[in-house]
Amino acid sequence: MLTPNFELDQTDDYLILKIKARFANVKNTEIDVDGNQITFCSYPYYLRLHLPGELKETSASSGFYDWDLSIFTFNINKVNPGEKFADLNLINKFLEQPKTYQSFKPKPSIEVLKKNDDDNNDVDDEDNINCYFLQVPLSDQNNVRVKYGFGNQTQGAFNHFKGEFFGIIEISGIDDMDFNQRKTTQYATEYLEFSDDHYLADLMTEPEELQNILDFKPFWYNTTCTLNDSQKDILKSFGNKEYLLSKDDKKSALLSLVDIIYAYCYCIRTNLGEENCESAWVINKLSSTLSWFRIFETFDETIKACIRRSLCYPLYRHWKLSILVLSDVRKVFGNGCVCLLTCLLDIHELFNKSDPRYVLNQLYIKDYCIWIQQLKSTQFDTIVKLLFNHLIVKKQVGFNLEALEVAAKTVGEDLAILERAQNSNNIVSKLQNLQISDNSLDSDDDEEESAE
Repeated sequence: MLTPNFELDQTDDYLILKIKARFANVKNTEIDVDGNQITFCSYPYYLRLHLPGELKETSASSGFYDWDLSIFTFNINKVNPGEKFADLNLINKFLEQPKTYQSFKPKPSIEVLKKNDDDNNDVDDEDNINCYFLQVPLSDQNNVRVKYGFGNQTQGAFNHFKGEFFGIIEISGIDDMDFNQRKTTQYATEYLEFSDDHYLADLMTEPEELQNILDFKPFWYNTTCTLNDSQKDILKSFGNKEYLLSKDDKKSALLSLVDIIYAYCYCIRTNLGEENCESAWVINKLSSTLSWFRIFETFDETIKACIRRSLCYPLYRHWKLSILVLSDVRKVFGNGCVCLLTCLLDIHELFNKSDPRYVLNQLYIKDYCIWIQQLKSTQFDTIVKLLFNHLIVKKQVGFNLEALEVAAKTVGEDLAILERAQNSNNIVSKLQNLQISDNSLDSDDDEEESAE
């Protein structure tokens, strides 16, 4: 289930709840008001809020759905008219479950054990127990086959979607495609979509602005990264949570972070530090993690995937540029956690403005923002060392780049020879024409002498 974007407002008599749910099943939407708790469900969205004051449904309460904006609006009566609910702009605090409730969660594969001196103070009154658990519809429970999202912790989220997210995720039926199928299909798609002409055009006749792009120094080179007040507020709204990742999932999460940061660095460099309407698309498209839900197993395959997609899809497809962006990624990781957070929060903002890419924030970016703050700096240093020592050559990437370049240069040389030959022929032709003209003049002189 996905947590939708929402906002809260109030009047003296009503709490106003607005929920953006583009892919909601409107006819099966349910909302329940119970004291200070509101529960909203419209598959695939689920939202449970705990407000600072009491609410009630009356005949004056109302709700409607705006089809143009894809927004639900609910006006719910306050039990005590005139009561002011505090901090309604801090929406994330209302997502937290009350401390008075005991929650039941699926047991993770790795469990954190803590010593508790008050083991005998367990809640015994069933009336005071409220269950909070991951809600997967019964129809989905037997169909879960693959995992994706941050740390491979999500499954079954797209079972009821057909092509709604195909604009951002390049595979349909993601929940029916295992890891190996995703990897194989991605490679095959990239081979089909790689353009020889585009690559060779950028190679043989470099765009005028390419040198400026190569010379550009993004912010991670020029300044010490710091978070502004807005970014700090976003981080506060995320809260904190503990991630129980297996060794393989942790490794995969780090490799996917390299993949995402590569896409971001490419976007910032090629736009000379600016952002535009295509920025979210570029980051989404270049990242195998975000577009294919790719799970990486080795550092080598991560780098290959980054380079391959940078030569397939963006405006500038140049080997020198693709390799330079690896240096950018190394610098970002070398700067540490704050610089990484700056990049991730920027991506988060771009995706929130690019519907429906906010789903990628929920699946990946938000959790990365929380998780990397828990990592040791030595783990970033390891990535830096791997990037520094890693050497990649064209034949490793595929696409027969070396053969293409040799063929293009051979054709270019042949064309140059033909052009020189043509120029020589033109010169000979001109000389011949001049000779003919001189002979004509001599003939005219002879005729004139004969006439005399």
